[in-house]
Amino acid sequence: MNTTVRSVLAVWLLLMLSTAASTWWFSQPAFSPVPGTLAVMVIAAIKVGLVMSHFMELRGAPRPWQFAGALWLLATAGAVIGLYLR
Repeated sequence: MNTTVRSVLAVWLLLMLSTAASTWWFSQPAFSPVPGTLAVMVIAAIKVGLVMSHFMELRGAPRPWQFAGALWLLATAGAVIGLYLR
């Protein structure tokens, strides 16, 4: 298995584990709803960043496109979290 396949497989596994962990772990009664929801939103933003960089090939794109993708991710995640906390 070459390094590209290993990298994609590792990212995919991380995405699956973080999905399972965030949906199961933060739904437990030990977490109050607001911090649990915020944690799920942050994990979702991290997952979107991983998908953009590894599966949409943004990591190999020119720097302005990488910057635009990161800026978009921060703006949308910040807006969603800000609206939730409002």
